[in-house]
This record gives sequence, structure tokens and C-alpha cells, in this order.
Amino acid sequence: MITPKLYGLVLIGGESRRMGKDKSLLSYHSKNQRAHSYELLSGCCNKVFLSCNANQTPEVTQPFIEDSKDYLGPLAGLLSAQEKFRDVAWLVLACDMPFVDEELLDMLVRYRDPKALATCFYHGFPEPLCTIWEPSSYKALIQFVNSGNLRPKQFLKENTVKYIHTNSEIKDKFRNINSPDENVN
Repeated sequence: MITPKLYGLVLIGGESRRMGKDKSLLSYHSKNQRAHSYELLSGCCNKVFLSCNANQTPEVTQPFIEDSKDYLGPLAGLLSAQEKFRDVAWLVLACDMPFVDEELLDMLVRYRDPKALATCFYHGFPEPLCTIWEPSSYKALIQFVNSGNLRPKQFLKENTVKYIHTNSEIKDKFRNINSPDENVN
């Protein structure tokens, strides 16, 4: 089996309702999360794209894939990317996870299992928004979404995926920032 190429996808298309402004434009590392996450993925992926909604496309300067209106929720970005590039795996990273670092992504890539539908970290539950999704996951994801499910964590629980078990130090790196009181600035 030939291991499919690995592309990166930074999810920036969410509504950011609790934050009150675009979370991808918040700065934690002397640059906004959009740019920081893009650079992180560039270190371990063949190509990287931002996954954005139609309102964001005029301001995006990096390569992007617009979220299809055919899908809702956090899987919209992934499914839109999989439709554009069917034969590649996608390392998906949400823009609201400022503590994810190069070491964590290297670990994910190192333990990747191309025979599984996905490879993800597991700390009591699967972590869907810092996960490698293989090309073989596409059909199963379409079926999952068409049956009314929108939660990627549930998909990972119900399907054949590779879990990378983590300790509490690594688990803390997955903390996401969703509201101003959680903001680390």
C-alpha cells in the first residue's frame, strides 16, 4: 500500500459566536492563529489550505478551500477538502487551539496509520480537530453526515481509527479558546 500524500487543513470557517469575533484572527504567537496554524502545518504537510466560509474568502491570503454549503458543522471543511482532493490524507487543525505545537504534530504524523480511517489523539475521548483523516474516510463520513450526524468525535468513536493515547501534559495542548474569558491574551 502506498501511503497517500498528507495535506494540511486549518479550520477557520466557524461562526465564532461565543468569542464575538473571528477566532482565526486572534494573536497568541506574535501572529494571528490563521497564519500560525498555517505555518505549523507547512512543516509536516505537502500542501496546506485554510478552510473558510464564503464571508472570509475576500480577506484570505493563503491558499484556501471554501466550505461547501452542502455540509454543516465542523465536518463541512473536511468534506469540502476531501471533495477537491480525493486521493490525499488531511491533517486537520482547528484555529482555536493555540497550544498545539510542532512536537504534537510530528507525533501525529509519526504514528499515522494509513490503513485506518483516521489517526487521532485520545485522552478519555478522541480529539477530532487535530486529526489525520485518510482518503478512505470520505465515503464513511458522507454516510455518517447523511444519517444526520455532525459530530466528528462521534465518528471517531464509532469507526476504525488509530488512537494515540496521551498524558495530561499533552492533553492540555488541545485546550481550545472559544470565548473572551478563555482567551490567553
